[in-house]
Amino acid sequence: MTLLQNLADPRRSLLQFGQVHDQRTSIFIPFDPDRITGVLQQVILDHYGEPPRTSDGQTRFLTVLTSRQMGKSLAGEYAAYPKTAYTPGWDHVCLADTEPRANYLHHRVHQLHARWPEEVRAPTIPNRESRQITFAENIGGKMRTLSAEGEATGIGQSPDSFHSSECAFQDDFAGKMFLINPSLINRDNAIVLFECTPWESGSDWHEHCQEAKRGTGRNAY
Repeated sequence: MTLLQNLADPRRSLLQFGQVHDQRTSIFIPFDPDRITGVLQQVILDHYGEPPRTSDGQTRFLTVLTSRQMGKSLAGEYAAYPKTAYTPGWDHVCLADTEPRANYLHHRVHQLHARWPEEVRAPTIPNRESRQITFAENIGGKMRTLSAEGEATGIGQSPDSFHSSECAFQDDFAGKMFLINPSLINRDNAIVLFECTPWESGSDWHEHCQEAKRGTGRNAY
């Protein structure tokens, strides 16, 4: 395994180099996936590091259902950071439910990047896009944080990893997935995370969770 491949695995690099603003103490401390939850955040890291696969060899798409303040959204973006920073050409897209949430998640990724040790930190290059980090081409790819409030979100995207955050609170979750699914279903190695809190029975998110529980298609729960 090469140095870049080791750094790209969040199970290794995030635990060694990552820092997070701690809820309990309000200071930056080393990232610990077990500090708030015993399983959930580690499952997300494992999914980005080595996602389970179908019998056809395609990656499964992970659905996470949990209560609030469990760090599911932040863990998803933190796990995507080393994957994107150290995989040349990698394209990560996060779709947040609102513009303020998109800004928040992007800001937290910037905090993670700023505190990553300088000697191993992937260099970035300037870009004119809002809520985007672009890494040097021969080292990494780019991370984009979009808002589900945007027009036709999903059209024209072709991500290597996709994180749909707070799905139940997105404007027309099913419609957004209809637009972006064609960019994902034929990508054998795509890493996909859907996450949210429980919501109303019969809602798009509830139906999605039921399909994930059944293991429909590439879904995992």
